[in-house]
Amino acid sequence: MTTSVDRLIEIENERQNTMNDPGFQTWVKELGVSVVYKDREPIHRAQDMMREYDFNKMFVKRKIFSIFNLINN
Repeated sequence: MTTSVDRLIEIENERQNTMNDPGFQTWVKELGVSVVYKDREPIHRAQDMMREYDFNKMFVKRKIFSIFNLINN
């Protein structure tokens, strides 16, 4: 695990060096390359969690409803 963490740190340092390179900055401006990146994974995880929450909420209501039906009959 240590090697993977060290590699991630190394990658981040390389990224910072590239972003700070004046030649790279000129290249980005000339080509109009976007540096904005939006990670969609958290959005998908949140949507999955909301679907699970709604399902669990409906499941609990059905269970309570069926218990009350048994008590009343």
